[in-house]
Amino acid sequence: MDNELREYAEEIGRYFADKGLPRTVGRVIGWLLVCDPPHQSTDQLMDVLQASRGSISMAMQMAVQTGAVERYAVPGSRKTYYRFRPGFWLREAEEKARNAAEWRRLTGRGLDLLAGRPDDQRRRLEEAHEMYAFLEEEYSRIEERWREHRKALERRAREP
Repeated sequence: MDNELREYAEEIGRYFADKGLPRTVGRVIGWLLVCDPPHQSTDQLMDVLQASRGSISMAMQMAVQTGAVERYAVPGSRKTYYRFRPGFWLREAEEKARNAAEWRRLTGRGLDLLAGRPDDQRRRLEEAHEMYAFLEEEYSRIEERWREHRKALERRAREP
């Protein structure tokens, strides 16, 4: 089973690499999504992922900085442990909403600058503005819809 989980972490690493991101960050995140216990030390990550201390250190720095991973203290241990941050996915959606709002604002400013210009010149920016206005609205609804979805799943899980 652990070999399958390691291969899953590798798969996440390849996904990250295909997106132009560091492969080791993806491997670490992939492992932290499936490992038991859910918190792992640098030494544990080095061992399971067969990666150097420097590679793991850089990956953890990036993963912590993005908010996907957090440091985790284990009572009685001096080691630093890491775990996938609970609630990360909702925070990720909230960040996407903020980014969409910023892009909508920037494209709106560009449209103001192009006021009175030919439609052909404005069209690309208008499409971007409309898309980001749409995304901003949709992302702003996600938190409420996510919480409703989770409640429905919990109700179903309690049903006999």
